[in-house]
Amino acid sequence: MIYVGQNAYRLTVETGIDLSGVSSSQIYLRYFSPTLSTGSYVATVSASTSGTIYYDMTSTDSLANGVWTFWAYVTHADSRVSIGEPFYVTVSEEGKA
Repeated sequence: MIYVGQNAYRLTVETGIDLSGVSSSQIYLRYFSPTLSTGSYVATVSASTSGTIYYDMTSTDSLANGVWTFWAYVTHADSRVSIGEPFYVTVSEEGKA
């Protein structure tokens, strides 16, 4: 569970694909928010051969209350695109479940 206003956490995704030849500027963690907006965060590769990526939330990231959908989005050097399975994160008000 993540709470509104919390920004000290990491979202980690196991893509299952080798990211060795992919530019770091082409690896994203995309989202669909409870306010119906979409967007993306530039992800960091932590293990290129297993395809593990992450994004550390910052003090400027503010998540709205509700269920968020996230997924990995990778553009390969040869222009192929890999889109990961979605996963869901619930953001709640502090002190509430």
